[in-house]
Amino acid sequence: MNPLFVAHKHYGSLLLLLVLLVVLVALFKGPNTKFQRIVAVLVDINLVVGLVAFFQTARPISWFHPILALGAVGLLHAGAKSEDKAKVVRCFSVALVLLVAAWAVNASWGPAWFKTNFVKLPAVAVIAK
Repeated sequence: MNPLFVAHKHYGSLLLLLVLLVVLVALFKGPNTKFQRIVAVLVDINLVVGLVAFFQTARPISWFHPILALGAVGLLHAGAKSEDKAKVVRCFSVALVLLVAAWAVNASWGPAWFKTNFVKLPAVAVIAK
């Protein structure tokens, strides 16, 4: 298996915990803009790693995986600089749901609806062959 794909997969799981941690910190201690911004940038890094891994793998990816991930990144950055507790909790909570949905799109445990009803992006490695 592609090492970048493995890194994207495991790093993404860690990021889910960090996003949840931001929500919990915001709820109990109040917003921490430094931590929020760091987590948003770490998710950006995983997005880039996933994009590079996509160009090196032969596995097709559903359109919804990058769409949901980009939506989550937008929400993370919208809430990252905020000191408004409600905004941070809302943005990071919805982003967490979107990231879990993006994970479910291609996961073996994910709903078959994502895998059968939508056009798949062909992996570049398959096109090049």
